[in-house]
Amino acid sequence: MKPLRTRLPGIRIRDAGRPDTEAVMQLVAAANPADPGAFEDARLTLAQAPAGPLSHFRSLAILAEDASGNPVGALMGGAPTWLFEHEGLDHPLLVECLLARIGIISAVAVHPDHRGGGVGAGLIRHAAGRFARAGYGLLTLNFFPALEGYYQRLGFTTMETLQVHLGDGYVVGQQWGDTRVAAKPVDRHTAIIPVRGLASPVVSGILPRSGVPQSAYFDGEQLQIRPA
Repeated sequence: MKPLRTRLPGIRIRDAGRPDTEAVMQLVAAANPADPGAFEDARLTLAQAPAGPLSHFRSLAILAEDASGNPVGALMGGAPTWLFEHEGLDHPLLVECLLARIGIISAVAVHPDHRGGGVGAGLIRHAAGRFARAGYGLLTLNFFPALEGYYQRLGFTTMETLQVHLGDGYVVGQQWGDTRVAAKPVDRHTAIIPVRGLASPVVSGILPRSGVPQSAYFDGEQLQIRPA
């Protein structure tokens, strides 16, 4: 993809590739000093040849540069690992369908000299557009509670548990230990609907015939999509 100018003066965003590996890894390590090697898998992504629907098939690696071409921010995203591990998703075809509809931002890193200037927000907005154009319906990320307001201002719904309706009242939920989840619909079919009886809202419309009406409620075992 050609570099994209942003709302920030002098900043452009482009796909990252193999030559950018060390720049991306340095940015990510600086943003996560407690565990600088946490995203070593990014090297495997960047070693791949560019391919759609994202930058590297089902992975997205983008880099923000200043006017001199210096890297000032990076974002990594792709397939949520919980889709491969969830006990309620035991059919390979169902997992394959969800992998094409639910994406996750796994890392956002901004150079210390550029933090607070909107680079991170620009990367996230760019990522949302890329996932939308690739046919995804939902973009997610995990965050620590202190950043809740930040992601809400970027249009994400924040919650304790990600709950996705797959149709016929069947909902799968995923919860993370010390982090919360933020989710943002990126197409016209997907929505996040509050449901009576559930503490967290439900993702509606991620698959065909999985829409959740406003009248839906949870009866303690499954989602009831008929009026109470």
